[in-house]
Amino acid sequence: MPITLRRLTMIKEAGIIGWIVVVGLLVSLLTPAFLTPANLLNIIIQSSVVGIMAIGMTLVILTGEGGIDLSAGSILGISSVAMAMAIIPVELYRETALTLNLPNDMGTIVTAVAICLVTGALCGLVNGVLIAFVKLPPFIATLAMMSAARGIAAYISAGIPTYGLPSRLVWVGQGDILGFPVPVLLMLVLAAVVHLVLTRTTFGIALFALGGNRETARFSGINVKAMLLVVYTLAALFFAIAGIIMSARGNQVHPDAGLGYELYAIGATVIGGTSMLGGRGGVLGAILGAVFMAEVQNAINLLNIPVAYMKPILGLLIILAVLLDQWQKKRSIGD
Repeated sequence: MPITLRRLTMIKEAGIIGWIVVVGLLVSLLTPAFLTPANLLNIIIQSSVVGIMAIGMTLVILTGEGGIDLSAGSILGISSVAMAMAIIPVELYRETALTLNLPNDMGTIVTAVAICLVTGALCGLVNGVLIAFVKLPPFIATLAMMSAARGIAAYISAGIPTYGLPSRLVWVGQGDILGFPVPVLLMLVLAAVVHLVLTRTTFGIALFALGGNRETARFSGINVKAMLLVVYTLAALFFAIAGIIMSARGNQVHPDAGLGYELYAIGATVIGGTSMLGGRGGVLGAILGAVFMAEVQNAINLLNIPVAYMKPILGLLIILAVLLDQWQKKRSIGD
């Protein structure tokens, strides 16, 4: 019997939860430190940066026809550097790499965060223009942005990291509200909002239609170019938000921030059940995928397994997720 897309998504989400539980139980048998409240909380906090990035990546991959954003990590990096540059004069970047006494003025921080978000959105807008209007394949357009953004970030910062951010900004990455870590709350709020947009608005309906069949969507009156422009801009905005969280958590901004994180964002999205073919998936699964990846990374650390094994494991998980998606797609259209 054919399976509806919504039911298929729920099955995938339930499957990820099952894997999170299974892996957790197996690791807890090998090390009692895994199931401690502090470690479980640490896993959730660690998943926040990749989880927020995965929300943006989900929007992109849902567009179908090779929709992907390889510039996610670089956009995170250049947005973070732009934020730091708004707080610290350029001359200080080029003169010292020592810990700096940065201003704790709220107005300065708000301005810096706004510049960070605008920088990310502009990078996404360029991606959208190249893909929607210039007709470059998403792989090529975002690969070019990945290189350009990383190079610009290195140039304007002189390759020098910034340490000791304003305490009010650090609170965003290290603080809590009524005992709940701010990064986790922000990830969940953003996921809930985007989930409602995807499932309850015409934008969401149009996005799934776009990913399902682009020509049909165009004939249905959907402005494909505008949709692609909005999606890639929104995705980059989420990458910039992730940059704020990463900087605040580490209390530093590094020109190489987010290096390789596009792989983790894509991995969380695909493992979370979003089809690489587009038109199927959701942000809740992407968040679960990010948690699962953080759990695996945590297990590797606790079991003293070389960290270098993480990327091969991630590659294997992505392959398995794609194979499962293809198998489930065949079932969804009937045997």
